[in-house]
Amino acid sequence: MKGDYMYKFIATLSVIIRTFYLPNPFDSLGTAFPVTIGENTLTMTPIVMNYLAEPVLHALTFALVGLYYSRSEHNPSKGSFLYLMFYCVHVGLLYLMGLFGFATWAVALILIVYAMAHIGFNALKNRVRYGV
Repeated sequence: MKGDYMYKFIATLSVIIRTFYLPNPFDSLGTAFPVTIGENTLTMTPIVMNYLAEPVLHALTFALVGLYYSRSEHNPSKGSFLYLMFYCVHVGLLYLMGLFGFATWAVALILIVYAMAHIGFNALKNRVRYGV
């Protein structure tokens, strides 16, 4: 019963933080910017771009939480907290990429460093858990 209240509290806090306190990571691109898809160029705003990116961000965040949390642990508050933390990190990484105008080299470098961090964290987790 106590765990249910903690989960509901963290989940509610997570929604509030994600909705009202996290910046739009695409604001650095200006009020309107061109997006080219094939031969077509669309004018996009940061708000629309954020709405389009959010489902991808959610799916990626949910998948990465699965690397560190399993529902079989029966601790949904831990999963909810990890989701909030990773979501904040992902928004921060998008914001950082936006500061460089989503230049290919910046996106690649940030993604490589982030992937290496996950590999390191998982290696450390396995070493602590299994003594490997």
